[in-house]
Amino acid sequence: MPHQRRPQVRPCATWLCVTVLLGVCSLAIPAGAGELLPKRLPVREYLHELRQQLTEKSTPQRRQWRNGDSLRLPIPAAPDNAAGLVPRQPMQPRAHLAQRPATATWPDASSSIFERYWWQILLGGSLIILQGLLISALILALRSRRLTLDALHDERNQLEARVLQRTQELMQANAKLEQLATTDPLTGIGNRRRMTEQINRELDRGRRFGHPLSLLMADIDHFKNVNDQYGHEAGDRVIVAVAKALADGVRNIDMASRFGGEEFVLLMPETSIEVATSAAERLRQEIAALEVKGDKGESIHFTISIGVAMAPPDNTTDTPSTLVSRADKALYQAKDAGRNRVVSSG
Repeated sequence: MPHQRRPQVRPCATWLCVTVLLGVCSLAIPAGAGELLPKRLPVREYLHELRQQLTEKSTPQRRQWRNGDSLRLPIPAAPDNAAGLVPRQPMQPRAHLAQRPATATWPDASSSIFERYWWQILLGGSLIILQGLLISALILALRSRRLTLDALHDERNQLEARVLQRTQELMQANAKLEQLATTDPLTGIGNRRRMTEQINRELDRGRRFGHPLSLLMADIDHFKNVNDQYGHEAGDRVIVAVAKALADGVRNIDMASRFGGEEFVLLMPETSIEVATSAAERLRQEIAALEVKGDKGESIHFTISIGVAMAPPDNTTDTPSTLVSRADKALYQAKDAGRNRVVSSG
């Protein structure tokens, strides 16, 4: 599978900082725009200043201002002293807004708000548009990042699924290899390697729990004559029949294996030598009653000889080889005694 380059995820922190900064600017500029406007004099302050100026003017100037068209201010007449009246205080001049000078301006009577704040409005609108564009770019970047992360997650899940599948295939292959390495291909029962490992485990378990361990070694009598008279295929059928009888005639905790050629080993945990000898005699009789057909349909009868040995639980020197050796000696004693019999090592 070619290597696929993973897409890179671009960070969006810069876009987010720029967007927040522009948002703050768009809110701060219109708020402080009023401070940048030219200050205009309110109407009340303008009138007060105008009164002060008129008070300081001389009478000819006041008359001149009174007869003017630009501003008409009512000036009170002089007091009549001949009438004996108390002279009145001069009235403060009053200015009418309708008669203001042409140079005077009304501070609140300007044009529309857009004409007064047009550059602030344009700047704020531009910042809002730019902020919207940056927010859109941020949303697109986040969406692209999410799609990239989803692609990475899918790729990781697919990789994990492939690794799990390969692991299962490897475990199955190892189990198959282990089975092939510990199973006799002809009979389907365990081979010598598997039996040796099992004897080691059962010896340790017997010493730990105080149980005896018995071992039976069986050999087909005159097997060479069977091969010479009926052929090797018939001899293989005899071996398979003996292996099936041994495997089917024992308990679940017992184990039968083909030790090599026409020799078989039967391991019986938690079994004394007396019980093992009785079981060996029963198996010998069952196998003697078997019948196998030759290549031409002829009947083949055969017998086995069995040697029995036991490892007591208090014996710490026994090993698989010593236990098998004692059973093998008992087997040769059975053969020397005439075959088709069971002999125990005592």
